[in-house]
Amino acid sequence: MNIAIPTQYITTALLVVMVVAVAGWGAPFVLTPNAGGSGYTVEHVYIEADDRITIATLYLPDGDEPSPGIVFGAGSGTAPALYHNYGAALAANDFAVLIAGQTRELEDEKPIRWETRTESSVLFQRAKADYHNWVSYLASHPRVDEERMVLGGHSGGANSAYRVAYERPDTKGVVAIAGRFPPERNETLETNLLLATGSNDSLVPPSKLTNVSAELTGTPLQPGQQVGSFEDGTARRVVVAEGATHLSESDNSVLVRETTDWALQSIGESPPADLGITVRSIGSVAYQFLFGFVGVLAATTLTKRFVSMRFDDRRQRDAVVAATWLVGFATVVHTTVSQRIYHVGPMPEQVLKYVLLAGLLFAFGVALDRLASRISWTDTMAGSSLLDLGFLLLPVGAFVLLSTRFVTFQLVTTVVLSSLVLVVLGVFFAELAVLNVQRRARWIAVGLTVLWLVPAIVPPYL
Repeated sequence: MNIAIPTQYITTALLVVMVVAVAGWGAPFVLTPNAGGSGYTVEHVYIEADDRITIATLYLPDGDEPSPGIVFGAGSGTAPALYHNYGAALAANDFAVLIAGQTRELEDEKPIRWETRTESSVLFQRAKADYHNWVSYLASHPRVDEERMVLGGHSGGANSAYRVAYERPDTKGVVAIAGRFPPERNETLETNLLLATGSNDSLVPPSKLTNVSAELTGTPLQPGQQVGSFEDGTARRVVVAEGATHLSESDNSVLVRETTDWALQSIGESPPADLGITVRSIGSVAYQFLFGFVGVLAATTLTKRFVSMRFDDRRQRDAVVAATWLVGFATVVHTTVSQRIYHVGPMPEQVLKYVLLAGLLFAFGVALDRLASRISWTDTMAGSSLLDLGFLLLPVGAFVLLSTRFVTFQLVTTVVLSSLVLVVLGVFFAELAVLNVQRRARWIAVGLTVLWLVPAIVPPYL
């Protein structure tokens, strides 16, 4: 027996879902407004030096006065966006902050597809050289006081901070989070040094930092112990954040607080009672994205119901529905994932990737559209779904193969990242199909989203 549900009930249910979802997405902006950024600006930059290029994020405090600077090296293979809490806290306390991420070799002014290093000594030397370039970049910035520089980093970034600090005696302080590989030097590190890790960090357990402190300073420090003086650059401390793992150290509020306090004291400033921001975890960002995701689904369906009563022309109706979805989805991604986990935005130095993917989307789109016009079964639900799937998978699959040049490790990494994007887009694609949005309209909307997201998550091999 079929039960007919009144239209007004469906509309009301969609409205309730949309309101709840939008509230869940928007609540962090109201409850924790400083987490979104106030008192500073954020810029995504590319640092080119020694035939290498680094993806980085630059935080600059408001105003015109020179600010102390801090270089913070991200963990190996991670993105600067993961360390937004550190950048925000330091910038809110008047530091110019450069959070540096992955670095690639350049060949003919383009990042090479892949570089292989097998000896740890070579890795450390190359990473140290990159870190020197980051320090030079920040120190030469017109808003930075190069005489008040602090070095820091997490994991691999911390290992490099140690090495560079030895070669820059004017460094005011070092903040090393989960850095387990100090350089083999006979002399001690003559600057204020903060060593930190999480109590549940299996890679760099607290006991490891006791050994690291002995190698760097000649004194084996226990967790919680602090010695020396900031005035003469001999302050040393070991901090352990309870419950933090190697991954969660990137957004741990205790470590963000300790990093900011140490940096301020190293340049002779007193730490404030309040950081000036609210530290947000990656988990909270994921929940915010999911709320926004559901909100866009509900808003798109409501838009379809509304325009069906207002527009006679089907192409106009479909264009409005597709635009609603596209704008909503872009807004949610930009305010959540792109801001806190992985920046997905234009990469002008990688124009070839966009041209290649755009060409593939157009070629496969035209071919599949012509196929649909010649074969009757494509008008069925199953046939239409297969065409949609083909349009989503074929261009992206070809792009991944061509952009990685079949290098196994890069191919696997890129397939995993692309699959995450395709799963999310697949849900929206299915919704547009269920809402009976014309094939070309939904392909254009999804195609633009693929062109926006996929090149951003594919490392710069081309």
